[in-house]
Amino acid sequence: MNQPVPTAEITKPMPRSICLSVLFAFLAISPSTRAEEPKPGTETLVSTQAGQLPIILSAPHGGELAVPGVPVRTGDGIPKGPSGFVTVRDGGTEQLAIAIAAELEQRMGKKPYYVVARFSRKYIDPNRPAPIAYEHPEAKPIYDFYHGTLAKFAREVHTKFDRGLVLDIHGQGSARDTIFRGTQNGKTVALLTQRFGPEAQVGPKSFFGLLMTAGCKGFPLDDSAERQGFGGGFIVQSYGGTDHFGLDAIQLEFGADFRARENVKASAAKVADAVVSFVKLYLSEPKQQ
Repeated sequence: MNQPVPTAEITKPMPRSICLSVLFAFLAISPSTRAEEPKPGTETLVSTQAGQLPIILSAPHGGELAVPGVPVRTGDGIPKGPSGFVTVRDGGTEQLAIAIAAELEQRMGKKPYYVVARFSRKYIDPNRPAPIAYEHPEAKPIYDFYHGTLAKFAREVHTKFDRGLVLDIHGQGSARDTIFRGTQNGKTVALLTQRFGPEAQVGPKSFFGLLMTAGCKGFPLDDSAERQGFGGGFIVQSYGGTDHFGLDAIQLEFGADFRARENVKASAAKVADAVVSFVKLYLSEPKQQ
């Protein structure tokens, strides 16, 4: 965290763009952890499901709904790019996340957890720290509800299972037939590799290896560096790794072929097959109460 500047050294206010750049560069990963009572109308803007599996699905960028009383973000003073100000919608990811949840329930007889944004990224971006995620105070309760619910589910999964997997679902336009992996080059699945070795992250028994077995093209499948811009954002950094909730987290960047309306069900079925295999290999049964 930044050290406070002594009052005597302050000669004039810093420009907003500089303040935000400095804040974003040094901000600790600390999403809201309170699952507050939703503001009236929130349930129409964020879809949630409590589950019985050690799997949490998140889809922050697929929504299209306006947020009442909140203007479109301008991004004034916020750096542009993969970690900064972006408003492009990841079309089809809302539907894909819900479809994956349904396929998992069909295969396993139990529901996964999910938190899915129905609001547009133009108003709120849940995959950013709060200072650059929204610009209007009326947006804060929606952002807090998204992350508060994710945190609640993460704590519940850890309590019940000791371990779990967060899958953060996104879309990309670089390769329509490919899913890109985002784990901060292994940092957000550090617990997984500590327990089971590097083969749990790379190779045929990794999640992306299991995706390939299920019929999906992924990158990378080995220990190559993850694609710049797709390497894992705020959500997987916040909920995966050794410093947070005791879970692992992977960002999945789906190409357009997977997200096309006519392909969503088939895509979800393949992903669900990989998840089922992953659960059998690496995730435990509930603790004995």
